[in-house]
Amino acid sequence: MNSSITFADKGLFSLAVTSLELDAGPSYYLDHDNLTIYSEDIDGLVDVLHGDGIFNFRCHRDDAEPSDGFLSDAEADADALRSAGWGTDEDYE
Repeated sequence: MNSSITFADKGLFSLAVTSLELDAGPSYYLDHDNLTIYSEDIDGLVDVLHGDGIFNFRCHRDDAEPSDGFLSDAEADADALRSAGWGTDEDYE
């Protein structure tokens, strides 16, 4: 359980914990000292929190695959289009 959601505010953390307790969603582990929630299904927890109107938190996903340092296909395509003059206006300012 390396993926986590961390809150800066203790009140919002308590509200999020209550929200998760009322939902029959994914399993999770709480670290009350660091205001952090750990889970293997972090996306499921984020969906529950967003559904209850809780958005102000930092989410850390521990990816199974480490980055190889190369661009994804979408990023490479965007770079190619931008260099061919098909970028957004912000690219040319």
